[in-house]
Amino acid sequence: MSTANSAVTVLGAGSYGTALAICLARNGHQVTLWGRNSDDVATLAAERKNQRYLPDVAFPDTLLLEADLHTAVTASKIVLVVVPSHAFGDTLQQIKPSLLDGAEVAWATKGLEPDTGRLLQEVAQQELGDEIPLAVISGPTFAKEMAMGLVTAVSVSSTSPSFAKQLADL
Repeated sequence: MSTANSAVTVLGAGSYGTALAICLARNGHQVTLWGRNSDDVATLAAERKNQRYLPDVAFPDTLLLEADLHTAVTASKIVLVVVPSHAFGDTLQQIKPSLLDGAEVAWATKGLEPDTGRLLQEVAQQELGDEIPLAVISGPTFAKEMAMGLVTAVSVSSTSPSFAKQLADL
């Protein structure tokens, strides 16, 4: 298993995941951004921007791209999940075996679990258990404004006060 070398791993290279990864990297942290499509990730790495969602925003040098989920998850003890709500539970199932000892998981996925209407907090607790500190990051934010460095606000709520503070500091 790899050792953690990124401050945060962001899972989901859509507009909001990319914007959060850019913001974290701009704040001086090494960030690993994972996308599910390896061809898309290769394009992001080559162009050093997300042409599809945020074409006017270049990636900071400390933003790394990764197409392999296991490699991305083992790059950091903090994993930020930013996938669509319909993929949230499945993503947590996939990452659980790869989480490092002491890992903490946050998400910025919006909505409810589509088939059941469950809150994502319930899904996360079912999939990951009570031993892993969990947190949710929420706006009001817009991906484009965040990526452009405009003033915005983000709220953090967590099962662990120290994890909430750590995320806020990042």
